Amino acid sequence: MGLWRLPWHRSIGPIGIDLGADRPRAVQVRLGSDAPVRSVEAACGAADDIARRMTALLPEMRRAGFTGREVVLGLPRSVARMQVVRMAAVAGNDAPDAVSWEASERLGIPHDSIVASSIVTGAQAQSSDTREERIVVGIDRREVSAVLETLLGAGYEPSLVEPRFASIARALSRRTRRDADVANVRAVLHVDHDGSTVLVLRGEQIAFCRELALGGRDLDAAVAARLGVSAEQAAMLRSRRLAASAGQGPAVDAVAEDSALVATRATLDMLAGEVALCLRYFNVSFRGGQVQRVVLAGPHALEPRLASTIEECVRVPVADASAELPAGLTNSSLASSAMDWCAAFGLAASVERRAASAGERAA
Repeated sequence: MGLWRLPWHRSIGPIGIDLGADRPRAVQVRLGSDAPVRSVEAACGAADDIARRMTALLPEMRRAGFTGREVVLGLPRSVARMQVVRMAAVAGNDAPDAVSWEASERLGIPHDSIVASSIVTGAQAQSSDTREERIVVGIDRREVSAVLETLLGAGYEPSLVEPRFASIARALSRRTRRDADVANVRAVLHVDHDGSTVLVLRGEQIAFCRELALGGRDLDAAVAARLGVSAEQAAMLRSRRLAASAGQGPAVDAVAEDSALVATRATLDMLAGEVALCLRYFNVSFRGGQVQRVVLAGPHALEPRLASTIEECVRVPVADASAELPAGLTNSSLASSAMDWCAAFGLAASVERRAASAGERAA
């Protein structure tokens, strides 16, 4: 059970819970300095649904002694489904209902159980097209009800549910929140185990989002097939290679390294090609500046040759996310695995004003 946010706890934000990572994670940050104050993760099975992931994480959260009860929940792509659509421009009271019906039709979720929202991207339309481009996200409330009931039963108070791509964007935009930063255009490739996400950010605004099926799982499979080993052994080899790439472990055997480089080449080329297609679409469809750099994030972002392959393909600088993340995170105990915690951190930093007002009411 968490503590109420008392007056001396007003600088502590809500608990960000990421249920879409390789293992469920929870983190809480000190508002203003963006410094993590508590963080936990839990082991779970690869096939576990979000309810089992939440159940596995709760005991760790209780032991960690998080402050307050407010929770912000991040959902995996299989639950928070996303699609880019062009729809008639709507505003005011009609907008939520129009988005809900559009999301229901496009995402295949019954209208009576969908919770939907959207982001207007600002993509340039053809002269004869009056529709606007939106990133539409829909959640089937039946799929998240068990998680919310588990949290409520444990004494926590869910205040916000959002897709992981939104929290990833927020985590990588903590230094670009001024109006003038809209000219700071960069692409983000967040590589997870079960897929990847390509974002284009203008300042802190999401202008483009596409989810890709390629991820660390495909790299594991390629190494396993090349070396004739199990997927678990391939994952261990890749884990050691990633640690070596980050300067956190010794280099692997030269023969294994060469074999892994050959095995992963085709998957990395496909991933780089997808990023190039996304950037080409953005540069053609959007006004206000082209992509200046590509930022790599996520638990598989340091895969050897990934940065150089993308750079050769898109002809813009590529770097990891360390320069984009706030100093409070990169200087914390999570620094060595900061890119694994991007989504959870973004969730914990999502409702600063609302968290502060909630603390004032609780006091």
